[in-house]
Amino acid sequence: MIYDMSGIYLSSLTGVRNNSSSSSNSLDKEAFLRLLLQELEMQDPLEPMETKDMISQLSQLTSLEQITNLTSAVKDFVEAQTSVSPAQLASLIGKYVVVRNNTVNLVGGQSDSIIFNVDEDAHVVVQILDENGKLVRTEDLGTVQVGVHAWQWDGRDDNGISVEDGSYTYRVYKLTSSGLEEIGGMEGGVVEAVQIKDGKGFVLVNGSLYPVDSILEISQEGDA
Repeated sequence: MIYDMSGIYLSSLTGVRNNSSSSSNSLDKEAFLRLLLQELEMQDPLEPMETKDMISQLSQLTSLEQITNLTSAVKDFVEAQTSVSPAQLASLIGKYVVVRNNTVNLVGGQSDSIIFNVDEDAHVVVQILDENGKLVRTEDLGTVQVGVHAWQWDGRDDNGISVEDGSYTYRVYKLTSSGLEEIGGMEGGVVEAVQIKDGKGFVLVNGSLYPVDSILEISQEGDA
């Protein structure tokens, strides 16, 4: 039985981190208070700020404080959801997993299979890039039917010349009415071991380490 693990992906994490740093929030509150105090100091003694106006501005500050606290709470919650305990990691050993992947190894002129999934019949294009991000090969696979497919690179560039062995990056695209849409690639295998580095979990599959948040599916060994 395959279990869909797509729920672990928290695409909003980056946005939360980028938009809710404590330093910027602190500056906003301090700036607000400075402006309010400056306004009080420079007001006309004969026409001081009305109480209702003061309450209104203080209410805005309170709202800002509440939003800041809420954003911080959301950030803490999101980070808690992305943490993985050693026990949870250990339970993955021996399981068959499918992970996101965009790396292909070339050894002796032979490459790993590039595996990808299309959710509809589509025109598919594969690009191979070297370690410097330079485009080495573009392969037009034509129209591909819905489902999981594999394509093996022959280790040659667009001029038909064999390239050096090594690790290359690949990108898989489908052609849509609005242009090329990246659909990415996949790799599957049994989890051989697990590791924790800098508080983040990794699984060892087919001799390569993948972050836990790259897992797309999990099944019992032999069920895939």
